[in-house]
Amino acid sequence: MARTAQTSRYTVDAAAKALELLNGFSFQERRLSLAELAARTGIPRATAFRLLSTLEEAGYVVKENGDYRLGIKCFVLGNIVGADLDLRQVAHPHLVALRDRTGETTQIAILDNWQVVYLERVLSPRPVGFMRSRAGAILPAYCTGLGKTLLAFRPEADVAQWAATQTFKAVTPHTITSRKRLIEELRAIRARGYGIDEQEREVGVRCVAAPIRNHEGEVVAAISVAAPSERMPRALVGSAVAKAVVGSAHDISVQLGAAQEATVS
Repeated sequence: MARTAQTSRYTVDAAAKALELLNGFSFQERRLSLAELAARTGIPRATAFRLLSTLEEAGYVVKENGDYRLGIKCFVLGNIVGADLDLRQVAHPHLVALRDRTGETTQIAILDNWQVVYLERVLSPRPVGFMRSRAGAILPAYCTGLGKTLLAFRPEADVAQWAATQTFKAVTPHTITSRKRLIEELRAIRARGYGIDEQEREVGVRCVAAPIRNHEGEVVAAISVAAPSERMPRALVGSAVAKAVVGSAHDISVQLGAAQEATVS
């Protein structure tokens, strides 16, 4: 496949070419020669050779009998991605059950680079308006229930150091914009065991989120129930919805090997 022009000024040309070489492999063509890789990427052979030599040294490709194949480092990275896919697979039936129990939309997300990455969303059978937390969406952590819950279980010193470099924009009139208030909110979430979003990301949308732990007791994700404000309990803390979310998060955690009990204040 010929290489296309890169339009972003942030693109590093050599890195883009190296990735094109890696993308040249497939299940059907697991071993390729230098000439084949150069032809399908449109990268000159001399450049392709230098890039492949760099990839070989780093463990991303292996050269055998003149041909190249993907190296063990690609396998390692694939397993890291697979860990998130396994999490989603384990969580899915629980998200469906939680949706059916509450009648509202359920979601699971992880924290990556201080942002919330939504892995899956199970929609309510009822109208949900313009809720923007689609599967695959990346949203700020400070103004979402899932994000605040994930931040709450990171080391506070790390969160404080990150927060000191940020400006927290008021997305709605209810958004927490003070670093001090955010840290206090995260402490409350840790003590309570789950987080809430009181229209902090979207006016008219509220949610409850609870952490998911792995076999080592580490928080690796969070799930939530989100709905239009009028369909949620007036007080989210201590509500039946909160208990349901925490219970589902606990069940997922146990299935991932966690032994820790989850309780609702």
